[in-house]
Formats: sequence, structure tokens, C-alpha cells
Amino acid sequence: MIQRIQTLYMYLSVVLCGLLFSFDLASFDYGSTMMNLSVLGVDNQVDATYFGSGYTWSLLVLTILMTILPVVTSFLYKRRQVQVKLCQLEMLLNVVFVVLVMLYFAPDVKETINAEMEIYKAGMYFPIGSLVFNLLAIRGIKKDIELLKSVDRIR
Repeated sequence: MIQRIQTLYMYLSVVLCGLLFSFDLASFDYGSTMMNLSVLGVDNQVDATYFGSGYTWSLLVLTILMTILPVVTSFLYKRRQVQVKLCQLEMLLNVVFVVLVMLYFAPDVKETINAEMEIYKAGMYFPIGSLVFNLLAIRGIKKDIELLKSVDRIR
């Protein structure tokens, strides 16, 4: 239901994850060219043999899941325990996304093209913001669960 605060948090999470499609995650300095890593691929490639279109498919799939899952979760407002589990799954996906970029893609890109500098851009912080909004949504859902338990005790 839209009038619940946790639904607002879930939709803010959707907005942040949707913004990943238009912002870069990191930049790599390769000689005189800056290569940009995004969920859609690597822009300004010097050598296209290293980064094909399938190189970042895992980031794209994770981003799509991170964008769709909170919307589905918000419609399960009658099943609050399932909402909590799905929000926890969303948090796990956010952590996996950040870890995947930081531990797999960045060193791999750096090693493959001998890049000297890597700069994390604004897109790298959106999954962290989404993680915070999911945590707030879980808190709101748990408050609803406690409220309903207290009402049941009164009866």
C-alpha cells in the first residue's frame, strides 16, 4: 500500500537502482583515454577484445533484479514476513553488486589494460543508498508486525 512509509522507502530504492542505468560506476585511466564502467558495459574502449557485450551481463542482471524486487515486495503488503525476507534478499543483492564491482571488475579491468587509476563515480553509491532504504523498509515492516501483534493481544 502506498500510504505506508516502508513502501516509500522501497520506491526510493527502485529510483536509486534505476539511476544505475544512466550513471557510470567507475572510470579507468588508460593512457590518454578514460574508460567508463557502467552496468551497460565499458564506454570509450581502447581495445574492444577485452570487454565484449557479455562482460558486464552479471551487473545488468543484478541491476534489473534490484529494480524489480522492491516493486514486487511492495505489492505483498498482506504478507509481511515475506516482505521482510524479500527486503533482506534485496539487501543481499545490493551488497553482491558492490562487492562484484569492487573485487572483481575493478582489479580485472586494472590488470587487463594496465590502468593506473580508478575512480569510483556516483553510480557506485546508489546501491549503498538502496541498501539503507531497504533497511529502513524492514524496520517499518517490523513495526507494522509489532503493531498488529499488540492489537491481537488486546482482543
